[in-house]
This record gives sequence, C-alpha cells and structure tokens, in this order.
Amino acid sequence: MRKGDFGRVIIAGGSERYSGCLALNALAALRSGADLAIVVAPRWAADIVAGYSPDLITIPCNSPFPEPEIVLDVLNSADSLVIGCGVIRTTKAHAALLNIIQRSERPIVADAEALHALAPKPDIGHGKRLVLTPNAGEFQVLAGRPWPTSSEEREASVRSLAKRYRSSVIVKGALDFISDGDRVSIDRVGSPYLTKGGYGDLLAGIAGALLARGHSPFDAVRVAAYLIGRAGEMAAMRFGEGTLASDLLTLLPLIIHEG
Repeated sequence: MRKGDFGRVIIAGGSERYSGCLALNALAALRSGADLAIVVAPRWAADIVAGYSPDLITIPCNSPFPEPEIVLDVLNSADSLVIGCGVIRTTKAHAALLNIIQRSERPIVADAEALHALAPKPDIGHGKRLVLTPNAGEFQVLAGRPWPTSSEEREASVRSLAKRYRSSVIVKGALDFISDGDRVSIDRVGSPYLTKGGYGDLLAGIAGALLARGHSPFDAVRVAAYLIGRAGEMAAMRFGEGTLASDLLTLLPLIIHEG
C-alpha cells in the first residue's frame, strides 16, 4: 500500500472571513480514512488552515474565492471534491463555484455557498456523482419552498429535490432526511447538544472521504450522517452543552472501527 490508495480529497472554499470550516472538512476526511486532504482556498484562509494542523496540505489562491483552474488542476490527481464551505456570496464567487462543479470529473459534495450557486441552475450538476447537504434554510433556497413540518411531507420533499438536481441529498436537522430520488433514509442518531456550528462541515468532509474511497453518493452521505450522530452522542456524554464540532474528530475512527 502507498499514500493515496485510500483516497485523496480536495477541499475548495474559504474566504477572508471564514477558514475554520475548511480545517473541519479536511480533518474529518482524514479521520474517516482518506489518505490526503488538500485545501484550496484564498491565501488568508489557506495560511490559517496550514497553521491549524501539520496533517493538512494547503494551496493558496490570490483571489477571494477558490480559483477554478487551480482546483481543477489538483483535482486531476484526486478522487473527490468538497466545495463551498466558507465562501462569501458574490456573483463572481458563484460563477467560480459553478465553473468548478461543471468541469469536475470527480464525485462532488456541494455544501454551504455551493448550494446557493446551484439553486438557479439545477442542471449544472446533472450527470455528476453529486451530494447536496442543505439545512432547512438551504433547502428553501434550492426548492423554492419551506422545509415541511411533517415527516411524510419531508420524505416526499427530499425525494423530489434529489430528482430535480439528480443527486443524493441530505436535509440536515434533528432528524436527517436522505434521498437519491428513489430511496429515502432517515437518520435518527444524534444528540440535542449538537447545536453549535461546524457539524455540517464535518459531515461534508466525511462524505467526501467516502466518495474518494468509491462509495456511492447515497451510501456516502448516509454513512456520514450516522458517523456524525454517533460521534456526537459519545462527545455529548462527556461535554454536554459544551460539545464542539472538533470534539468529534478523534471519535470518528473509534466508531468506524466499531462497525
């Protein structure tokens, strides 16, 4: 075996305002079994991520969002892409994100600002191995209507959204609703203490690692949801209301080993 045999994940995102989400993306990918996690981000964010952990590789960009040509170049020798976390909403940033998604030949996890970029152009991801990871607010952006309140309506809505974007979708919440347009899975594992920021960043990184290792988009996001919920339960038993997203990182390999 050699470095890279278990997957290389590219993380594209960040801005002058947000960098921590990229570290969570990348560390979650590594803790989920990927061999390499490479962050492509604006220089300010890339420098902060590089100083966060010696396990992380960063490639800085001279633009305020990840540059398409740089991302696509490193993606040629990688296995999956996680895109959108930490990007500030501008017309140029959205154009860059859509450019990358449209030209990518690798499986993609689209999160955060990438979802806002895709919302008016659902066909951009058609033909891709694509995972979308909206919360309830981002569901409304993608679907043009609020996230329903009943379980039956939520199942129908997540299935409909997956069909529209021809992707696998997880709508994150106290219960996670997951669909590939045909099947629907509801993840009920978790803790009421998982309310701080960063859990979605971990989920995107885990799904990216599983895609890099050859799992289908539906299975990748379904397993990622379970791992986040189970690690959250374990962390919350120790930290309670003080549980942080980063507390879950060292627990992920233990849960994978359990399985």
